[in-house]
Amino acid sequence: MTEMERDRLLPDVAVNGSGQNPCINENDGHLRLTEQLNARALRKRCIWNMFIFSVCYFLTFTGFWALSNLQSTMNAAGNIGDYSQAVIYVTSMFSSLFLPKMFIEKFGCKTLLALGTLACCFTIASNMYLNWGLMMTASAVAGLVNGPYISAQTLYIDELATRFQSTISGNLEFIMAAFFGVFMFFMESTQVWGNLISYFVLSSGNSSDGNASVPSECGINFFPSNNESNKNLDPPSEDKRLLLTGIFLAMGLLAFLILLALLEPLKNDVKAKSGCRSVGHQLISSVRQLQNPQQLLLIPLTLYIGLEGPFYAFDITQVCHFFLEFFG
Repeated sequence: MTEMERDRLLPDVAVNGSGQNPCINENDGHLRLTEQLNARALRKRCIWNMFIFSVCYFLTFTGFWALSNLQSTMNAAGNIGDYSQAVIYVTSMFSSLFLPKMFIEKFGCKTLLALGTLACCFTIASNMYLNWGLMMTASAVAGLVNGPYISAQTLYIDELATRFQSTISGNLEFIMAAFFGVFMFFMESTQVWGNLISYFVLSSGNSSDGNASVPSECGINFFPSNNESNKNLDPPSEDKRLLLTGIFLAMGLLAFLILLALLEPLKNDVKAKSGCRSVGHQLISSVRQLQNPQQLLLIPLTLYIGLEGPFYAFDITQVCHFFLEFFG
């Protein structure tokens, strides 16, 4: 058989899979095994980064939310606590509209997550001493970073879920729901552990009075001006204030170090200099999004959540004239 005839037959033999070079088959198997190992490694990295980010969020916002619940009582002097919270959310509204796209393009997700953690630590540290200028400054910084921070954390979790799903045959929506479910578990846990830490720190050294009673002005009979003479709402001592904020600040700084050392950046983070054009584009995109009927249907839910948060954090903690450590 001539060489020309042999060349014409090889494709047919290759299609059948018979007569192939064993070495070639072994290489194909090695490639498939390498792909499987790479896919398994990618899944482990996605799970690992999801766990690291969730733990960092838990460590950071345990203190943030716990102190937020105490602002109208622990920092009631001159309403400095209430005003500081108002500044956080007013600046957050601004930053959510204009800054996320520009900041994510310029710094990337991991850097923004680190900056958000530091801003939160600054806010926690400002509660050590009641200083109007310091608390307002810390609140403004936290609010300005909050919009890009939330966008970066959502994008990071979304990207982890997408990459995890690319290695399996599972449904993307299911995988994404599972990843966000894990994150929400850690997120909701911040309220539980933050309030527990506040209780044990603020109640330490207090002598329990078995004859303590709740006045008649509690609940629906509550009137804000009556709290001015309520001894149960006196701010904690300086030692307890420093101890409580010190614990939460240490947790936040630990989260910052863990995030820097162990959280992997996204390789597709874009660092562009779009400047003011990105701000204008973000505003136009936000306005156009309001034309989406599904987005409009979400607005009442968003407003409810926004009203429910301050009501829980500020009003409920004042309604019952009970000891400060029991709030939250």
